[in-house]
Amino acid sequence: MSPIEEKTTIWDTLKDYQRRHPESVNPPSERINPDIPGSYLWVILVTNWQNLHPLIQDVLYVWYRELSKLYGGKIEELDPKSTEALLARFEELDSKLKAYELERSNLEQELMIRDRDFQRLRSVAGKREKENIEVQQMLGKSFQEKIMDKQKEIDEKEEIIQQLKAKIATLEQRVASSPTTEDASQNKEVSNLKQQLEHRTKLLREVSEELQKLNQQVKEQQATIEQLNEKLRIKDEKIREIKGLLKL
Repeated sequence: MSPIEEKTTIWDTLKDYQRRHPESVNPPSERINPDIPGSYLWVILVTNWQNLHPLIQDVLYVWYRELSKLYGGKIEELDPKSTEALLARFEELDSKLKAYELERSNLEQELMIRDRDFQRLRSVAGKREKENIEVQQMLGKSFQEKIMDKQKEIDEKEEIIQQLKAKIATLEQRVASSPTTEDASQNKEVSNLKQQLEHRTKLLREVSEELQKLNQQVKEQQATIEQLNEKLRIKDEKIREIKGLLKL
């Protein structure tokens, strides 16, 4: 038989949960009010309090205190000027302060993570830019200059092709009006010119394809740089937003 696979529970994803109420480490009361609905369940929960997940302790702690107020538990309204009231107020404020400290710690941790991601993105952007510079240095010229040279080369080859076409037309006309004894040599010359024309046309096509590849490469690199700049802008905004929250 195959071994039974362990199932992942929701608690496995909450290992790093930070308490909202630090005092929930201990049960809300050692003696459960019998008038509270489900008091028998509360007795079991309090008895096994240390076995509960911190999130459940947080929720049950607040829940029980609210139920105690609703059903006349021992949580009584104290004289605001009494020592007990001041002590209770102090404990309440201390609890809130701890909760704020936890929230601040969480925000600082998130800020560190975002800042780390931001630095990584900057590193990637710098690496891409360095690669672009290295490629340009390898070519000896910038992409734009390379493209202009290729375009100039295409124009020159097109001009040569037009000249060859004109020569072929002239020779064909001359062959049509010349004696038959000269046909063989002139036909050979026409054939040679046609071969040159085909070769030039092939070179022109290859140069055109190379030019298209260079244009496409430039577009892709420009798109990549724009994407990286946009990601950097978003990261900057997030970091400024989190820093603004921490200053409040």
